[in-house]
Amino acid sequence: MTTPSRYSTTPVELDLDAWLLEGDAASGCASCASLAAKRDQAAKAGDWKTACNAARGIRNHHDGHRETL
Repeated sequence: MTTPSRYSTTPVELDLDAWLLEGDAASGCASCASLAAKRDQAAKAGDWKTACNAARGIRNHHDGHRETL
């Protein structure tokens, strides 16, 4: 009798959605520039969790740059 394999032989790799790394840093904002540098460095190193978190920080911080009445 043969023993069935309980695990797949190769892991499944899913593509990263490009929008997760989107976010334009506001010009002249030190916080946005720092997050953009962190995102770019993490993406280059393949640390997608850090890169996505930094991009989300840029997108969320961008709301703070809107002029209030």
